[in-house]
Amino acid sequence: MPLFAVYAPDYTDEEAIQRRLAVRESHLANAAANPAIKVGGAMLSPNEALDAPDAEKKMIGSMLVLECASYADAKKIIESDVYWSGNVWDKENTVIRPFVSPKLH
Repeated sequence: MPLFAVYAPDYTDEEAIQRRLAVRESHLANAAANPAIKVGGAMLSPNEALDAPDAEKKMIGSMLVLECASYADAKKIIESDVYWSGNVWDKENTVIRPFVSPKLH
């Protein structure tokens, strides 16, 4: 079955992180229950966020790899997520692309 890579940056307004945190538990539970999501997680800022245990870490978006029958199915998964409907992910800058990887097949 085809794979799709998803780059979903968050909106950058001051309230964006509060919107993310308000629906995060629901997002995580839904993602864990969806077998089409092969890998996913938060993108962090700054780039050095993981260099030290006490480094500043700010969630700025999500990255996912989906396994589904079509682009339309991948788009439906993204657009039904609470991060989409809750105005966490930047709808104009979210990207869904076909993806191939010998490690995931």
